[in-house]
Amino acid sequence: MEQKTRNLLFKFICIPLRILIIVLLVLFASNDTFRYIASGICFFLSADFTNRYIRKDTVGRLFGGFAWWAPNRLKHAFLYLLTGVLLLLEYEWAGYILAADVFIAVYSYLLKETARNIEALDIPVF
Repeated sequence: MEQKTRNLLFKFICIPLRILIIVLLVLFASNDTFRYIASGICFFLSADFTNRYIRKDTVGRLFGGFAWWAPNRLKHAFLYLLTGVLLLLEYEWAGYILAADVFIAVYSYLLKETARNIEALDIPVF
C-alpha cells in the first residue's frame, strides 16, 4: 500500500476510530456488562501492544509497511492497561484516559511528517 494511502487511512480512519472509542467508553461506562467487556478488550490490546513492542515488530498489522509508530506501542499498552483497570474499578471517566493515546498518535504523526528519514525517526519518550 502506498504511503499516501496509509496517511489518509491514519487521518480519516485511525484517529476518528480512537475518538469513537473514547466517546463509547464515556457514554456506556455506567453499564456493567459494557464496562466488563470494554475492560477485557483494553487488557487484550495492552497485551498485544506489549508483545509487539518486545518483539520489535516494525510491520503495521492492518495496512502493512513500516510501522513508524512502533516506539509508541509501550505507551499505548500502558494507557489501555490503565483504562481497563479504571473501568473495572467503576470509574465512569476512564475512557478519557485514551485521549492521551490520540494526542500521542497525532504528535507522532506530525513528527513523522517532518522527518527526513522515516526509518531513523526518533519518537521521544514522554
